[in-house]
Amino acid sequence: MKDAAVIGGGAAGLAAAVFLVRGAKKAGRPLSIVLLEKGGRVGRKLLATGNGTCNLSNTGASPARYHGADPAFVRPALEAFPPAAALRFFSSLGVECRVRPDGRAYPLPAQASAVLDNLRLECGALGVEERCGAAVRDIRPEKGGFVLTLPDGQIRARRVLAAAGGAASPSLGGSADGYGLLTALGHRLAPVFPSIVQVKTDTAFVRALKGIRIDGRVAFLWEGKRLAEEEGEILFTEYGLSGPAVMQISRAVSAWEQAGRRGRMEAALDLLPMMKEDALPGLLRKRRSLAGRALEEYLTGLVNKRLGQTVLRAAGITPLSRRADSLTEGELRRLAVFLKDWRIPVLGTQGLGGAQVTAGGIAVQDFDPHTLESRKVKGLYAAGELLDVDGDCGGFNLQWAWSSAALAAKSLLASLGTAQ
Repeated sequence: MKDAAVIGGGAAGLAAAVFLVRGAKKAGRPLSIVLLEKGGRVGRKLLATGNGTCNLSNTGASPARYHGADPAFVRPALEAFPPAAALRFFSSLGVECRVRPDGRAYPLPAQASAVLDNLRLECGALGVEERCGAAVRDIRPEKGGFVLTLPDGQIRARRVLAAAGGAASPSLGGSADGYGLLTALGHRLAPVFPSIVQVKTDTAFVRALKGIRIDGRVAFLWEGKRLAEEEGEILFTEYGLSGPAVMQISRAVSAWEQAGRRGRMEAALDLLPMMKEDALPGLLRKRRSLAGRALEEYLTGLVNKRLGQTVLRAAGITPLSRRADSLTEGELRRLAVFLKDWRIPVLGTQGLGGAQVTAGGIAVQDFDPHTLESRKVKGLYAAGELLDVDGDCGGFNLQWAWSSAALAAKSLLASLGTAQ
């Protein structure tokens, strides 16, 4: 019988395995740990974080940056293992980090592979048994522990730490399997929907801007009410909008989608956030006098050329072959509105397939926030995205993975009589 089985070879599972063995060795009582990963290799989703650069933490992590039925649930884990502890942990693995002014922490080489490689190397050095292609089909409590059913047999373990992740990004190993394992044991499941995801919009004008990136401000409005806004990089795509600023606040769209798309949802784009609205009409009047300019070149130098042409069309200011000095005062005012508040109908999101993170999951009310042990099944612990916890974009979700893994591992060791 194994002392502990960790289900899931993602960020939380790999970290938990390290914490377990390190803690046991520090206490002078080595334990046998098996890490069970259903895929062909561990850490596939981790490799894709931060577009491969791995934004692994954020010094601003606090309950205010998390969502779910009970955001305060994260507090004990974050306090026990804050961002500073995460950076020390990775340094101990051989991964040196740098913290940007906005609080985002990255490995010095800006490579997610460096984080995964060092986690795997440490697991190997500590003697963690790593088994891939080991999808857990069933967890059955028995006297003294658990029986885990795998495709090729069974494993017995005194304790189980479930870190099977969420359903987002199935192409990278995301799966709903973990939900089934825990609901079969009586745990409740909060509705699952995408978070940090691309947004689908009406493409009448957006499609022409595919591939263009701008630094702007985006807001999502429901029936005219501003739900969320963010300034930063916005990426135009063939289906709608993406980029860090859009994905940061995309949860508002996901929640609207989850609720049945009732009411009108719009994206409001400010293409010139550095410019005050009352200063824009004067600037546009000045540009009207640029010698020999046709409308198709009128905004060139103020915004991306293709973007400028598209905004003119969206504002109904055509044909673009017209001379710029033919613009009327009414057209200038209308164009100023579109440059600062371009409204685009929102259709939904790209779904869990395109999402970086899963919102919803196993109900946190069924777990003790101070130990992350199940309130329903003694000896069962959970960590990471499997639970109904999702953070903002910017390293908060990986910080939750490390913090929850550290707390669950510490609690599991204590339950075995192995103090750290």
